[in-house]
Amino acid sequence: MTAYATRRDLYRYGLPRGTLSSEGREVSSSVASTNVLTLTDHGFETDDEVLVRALEDGTLSAPLVAGTTYYAIRLTADTFSLATAAAGSAIDLTTNGTTMWISTELPFDDVLEFYSRFVDAFIPAHLVPLESPCPVTVVALVAELAAKKLQLLAGVSSVVMTELELAAKAQLERWAKGLPLRDAAVTTSASKAISSTLSSVADPRGWHTSTGGGSIP
Repeated sequence: MTAYATRRDLYRYGLPRGTLSSEGREVSSSVASTNVLTLTDHGFETDDEVLVRALEDGTLSAPLVAGTTYYAIRLTADTFSLATAAAGSAIDLTTNGTTMWISTELPFDDVLEFYSRFVDAFIPAHLVPLESPCPVTVVALVAELAAKKLQLLAGVSSVVMTELELAAKAQLERWAKGLPLRDAAVTTSASKAISSTLSSVADPRGWHTSTGGGSIP
């Protein structure tokens, strides 16, 4: 399903630009002969997305490119290799790297998707997923919740998400009360058609209908 808010909406609804930054550390070594990078207690799992760049006066191991998303291949708690795709093989490094910086990207899209599905739980089922253009109330709530969660993940906030989610739930429930439970026009038309059909069909049982209701002769 599609998320109800975008990265742009995060900033449109109150997240200050520059607030979120990916945490990173300097790589101890990047050796071409083994295709292995060393970083004590790196914390990566295989297929974690990472970014690399050279610090001042440093160089990246070729063919790595700054700003490109790579995927970690965990070897030990202190060593790993890089791949160009999830579940891929290790990149063949052709030069050693010096003064390299590696960081993980915050999961923007995953968090936006999570809170979009959170919103779905409080909307009448027949309206899920919401069609575009999405109501501003929903876009704002998803963006605000996602922004707070991302700030928490980035370590720049200690907000308690449970409290925010409960407040959002209450707001969504109030908003959802104004949504139609069904298409009123279609329902009325269908009801009239059914009534007309029933009144014109002969009762094979020999029963008849009177103003006081059905009776058995």
